[in-house]
Parts: sequence; structure tokens; C-alpha cells
Amino acid sequence: MARERVRSVLRIMATTCLCLVLVSFFSVQMRYNAALVGLLPVPQANAYEPGEGEQRMAPGSRATVLASYCSEVVASSDPQNPSGLTSTALTFDDSWFAHDSRTYNHELATACAVLSAIVNSESQFYGSVAGSVPYAEKTLGALGFENIRTESFALRSHVLDQIGALFAGSHDVAAYAFASKTLPGQNGSPDQTLIFVGVRGSYGIEWLSNFKMVGEGESAEGRDHQGFKMAEAEVMESLQGYAKEIGADPEHTKILVSGHSRGGAVANLLAADLDNASGTERALAPAQGVFAYTFASPSSTQCADRDNALYGNIFNVANASDIVPTLPSLSWGFGRYGTTVSLPDVTCADFSPLYEGMQQAFRTNTGFDNPCATADLEKLDEFGAEVAEAIPSLDSLMSPIGVVNAVQTVSQLDLASTLSSHYPDTYIAWMQSIDSDDLTFS
Repeated sequence: MARERVRSVLRIMATTCLCLVLVSFFSVQMRYNAALVGLLPVPQANAYEPGEGEQRMAPGSRATVLASYCSEVVASSDPQNPSGLTSTALTFDDSWFAHDSRTYNHELATACAVLSAIVNSESQFYGSVAGSVPYAEKTLGALGFENIRTESFALRSHVLDQIGALFAGSHDVAAYAFASKTLPGQNGSPDQTLIFVGVRGSYGIEWLSNFKMVGEGESAEGRDHQGFKMAEAEVMESLQGYAKEIGADPEHTKILVSGHSRGGAVANLLAADLDNASGTERALAPAQGVFAYTFASPSSTQCADRDNALYGNIFNVANASDIVPTLPSLSWGFGRYGTTVSLPDVTCADFSPLYEGMQQAFRTNTGFDNPCATADLEKLDEFGAEVAEAIPSLDSLMSPIGVVNAVQTVSQLDLASTLSSHYPDTYIAWMQSIDSDDLTFS
């Protein structure tokens, strides 16, 4: 009898818990849908206003500002700073955009590495993380940009919205920031409009989309990565509306595109689409006016024509010890549009002093040492080749043996070193401490 009462109580408790879970999920979904249609207010970042003694960058000039961003290393190392708020020097020069976009510009690439981290950090503000600031509005405003748009972060940054997106099946997206400024014409030439597009990296439930390499019932051959492409299509549509809203003339427009990790992959596809549209009625800017710098981007396409000279204005910066740019594997037919720009790797003759220079820049920016152990670099560098050997094709990945091989290959890596090799902090420090002569282009 006593056992029956206990079982009855346990069944009631289990049923009650299940009901509470379902009600919670339903409430989250209702909140998400209400915000989606404008019935529930969502946080909105305001335009940046310079503080006392601060000045905006003047049109057509060069300026260096102290740029705030969120550091994963700081957030995990300093319990008093949960947002990971830190800063670094960011130099920006409007004259860069008077030159050929197909020529690599290390200063511009370095600025984009910082801007990509800033765009990633905007999530902290919209997610109501303590100590966070509207990173994109603050830095882009100081650099003289106007018409700053970050609304896409509003329903894609809070943990409750991530749960809502999961149930709604709306996770094949990416948050992004737009901004624009006028570049004064030179020697009687008309003024140019510069549009900045920054795409956020993997966030919350969007991680699921990273594994959607092909659509259902489709072959990956010749196609773009499905998850990245779906996100890019939305960014492109929004960019078209933004350009129309600000009255940008396609013949006199420059577009700067950047992103880190998943944001880099979406930016890669966006830049390729902008190039493809050049010279057509869909053009937002001429191809020579599209400047694209991505960082830690995974492979975004199986297009056989991805090395075409048309995409010579797309530069994809990759850390040799970062495993993300090696996936999906080249052996599966994947790659990126444009040129891969490789940071120094452990096999370089002068790697030690270059690595120490990166470490010093890392400490200056974050106040902490880079968690990546030097002893792990060689193992991380070999990851791409090991994946190609263990899982030679996309079909083999889908087999039980392929799954086992994938788990075994990943399990051999040190987690802290693997993560830190991918951090925006690490890319920023590398870019700030080297010059173009230390890079490899392929």
C-alpha cells in the first residue's frame, strides 16, 4: 500500500514537472512570436553620441579609435567582467577604398578583424549581459559611419529567443550590422557611398545550421553550403533594402564585407553574390568596389569556379592551428570563394619570434596570456590532413565508421588550445603583430 502511494506521488510529480516544462516552452514560444510581430518590445541599440572630448572621424580622413569588444578569454578569466568587455586600437582610413579591392590591404584586413569581433559582441548587448555596451554603434559611430542598423540581433541574442527559434525552426539565420558613410570624391570625381556589412559568427541555436551542408535529397556537388546560404540570402535581401533606403547609387557605391567563423562563411557567400551581380540590374556596387575580408571561415561552397578571378577581391584569413577553416573538408569538395590568406604556422623558420609577438599583442588587448599551448600547435596544424584521411568523402562521414573516425580525430585535440586558436582575440593579435610579408596566399 505504501509503495502504491509512493508511486502515485512520483507519477503526480513527474506529470507536474512535464506540464511545467511544456508550459515553459509554450510561454517562450509565445514570447518569441509576440516579439516577432511587434507585440512585445525588444531592446534596441541607440545611435552613438560622442562623449565629452570625443570626435567623430572626419570624412575622407584617417583615425585611430579605442574599440570596445567582448573577449571570450576575458569573460572566462575575470568573474568581475561577465561580458568580457575589453578594447583595442582600431585604425581606419577612408583612402583605402580608392584603391583596387583585388589587392590585399593588411591595414584594412586588421581593421576588419577587430570589426568582426565588435559585430560578434553586439549579441551581448541585445542579450542583456551585465556590463555590455552597444559595441557596433559605439565604434562605427566613432569611425564616422551613420545609418547604423543592428535590429537583426534583437530576436537572435537572448537565450529565450534561441529556444523560441529552435521550436519555430528558424535557426538558419545570422545576425548582421549595416552602416554607411560618404567618401568625398577626388579630383572632381563624384562622392562615393561606403556600406559596411558585418556578419555575426555562430551563436546559440544557429550552430545546428553549420551542419546543414546540403539540402534534403540534394547533392552537395557544385552547391553552396546550405545552412550558410540560407543565412546569406536573408542578409542579401536586407542589404538590398538598406542600400535603397539610404539612396546608394550602385555606380558610386563601395561595400566592405566582413565576419568571423560562421559570419565569415556567410560574408564569403555574400561577397561572391555581390561580385556575380556586378554589371547587372541587380548590382549594388561594381565588383572592384566590393572589399571582403573574412576570418576563421569554414568552407562555404562546392562551386568548382570558386577560384575564378572574379572573386579576387575576397580574402579569407585562416590560422593554421584553427580547425574550423579546414571544415567541411577540402576532400569532400568544399572550399571558399576567393583567396586563402594563411597566418604563420609552426613550420615557419621564424615562427617563434612571430608567435611571441602575437602573444604580446594578445596580452595587451586582453590582459591575459593566450590559452593555446605551443606544444598543441603541430597537432592542430595536422587536423585537416587527418580528417581527409579518416573521412575521405562526405558519404563516408554519414556512415557509422565515419562517425567513429570523426569522434576519434576530434577527441585527440586539447579543448582549450582548439578554442583559443579560433578566438577573434587570437586573430586580432596575429593581424596586429605581423605584416603582409608574413602571410601565405593561396
